[in-house]
Amino acid sequence: MAGKKRILYVDSDEEARLVMRELLAHHDLDAIASEADARAIVRHNAYDVYLIAGGTPAQSGLELRAWLQRIDGRTPIVFCSSNATARFQQAAIAAGAVRYLVKPVDPALLRSTLGLLLKLADLESARAMAIEQQAIHEELTAQARQAAAVSRQARDKAREARGASLRARAYRAFREAGGNRANFERMWLTVLDDAQDGER
Repeated sequence: MAGKKRILYVDSDEEARLVMRELLAHHDLDAIASEADARAIVRHNAYDVYLIAGGTPAQSGLELRAWLQRIDGRTPIVFCSSNATARFQQAAIAAGAVRYLVKPVDPALLRSTLGLLLKLADLESARAMAIEQQAIHEELTAQARQAAAVSRQARDKAREARGASLRARAYRAFREAGGNRANFERMWLTVLDDAQDGER
């Protein structure tokens, strides 16, 4: 992974926040206590992973999870809680968490989970960048084609205008030399070529 990754950790437990800061010291970690603070900070910052802690159903963090999903459906969310019941874990996953970790969180499992998610995020970012670059290339190509078409139209109109001017001049000269219109129409292409060659 290139550079530090930004992780938002939300946990009302101050000791847990201190532990998480030590575990993830090599990342750019924002560890905050409340869901209200999380909502405020997310509005002004971008993160690579959200790490949301929860406990009792009344303070489960699932509402924050749903809110994050609505405003940023691309950033993965890892849910961690001391509630190890299958029902609660299923509720968290159903709410959109990509992984559920049981407290106390095993440091090795936490690092491997975050490492995998961040690598996937890098791949998705690179893929999105490639798609964007391709779209830009296609747009530039389309613009170049449009510009070339406009240029061709301008040249065609200029050629038509020049041809009309040359035709009028040639016809006047032809009439002055005693030619008639029928003969001029038959000879026009040759006369136009000669006139254009004379202007070059």
